[in-house]
Amino acid sequence: MDDITTQFEECLRRHLRSAKPNPINYDVELTQLGLDSMTAVAVLLDMEKTFGIRFPDDMLVEGTFRTAGRLKEAVQLLRERQAS
Repeated sequence: MDDITTQFEECLRRHLRSAKPNPINYDVELTQLGLDSMTAVAVLLDMEKTFGIRFPDDMLVEGTFRTAGRLKEAVQLLRERQAS
């Protein structure tokens, strides 16, 4: 599977002001980087468009968007499901 890190981080940086100048810490809560409910929707739509995926309703929960690490795992899982 190809590495999505660069595209994933560019997508986050487009929406999270605090993530722009620094390396993204995958363990920090995204709310600390400026994620709120409106930004979460924008990130969700951008991730779907960028990676050609759809987040199912059961993944539209706070836990999926808690950290960059969790969100990246969700994106990778959805890409794997789509490929199979």
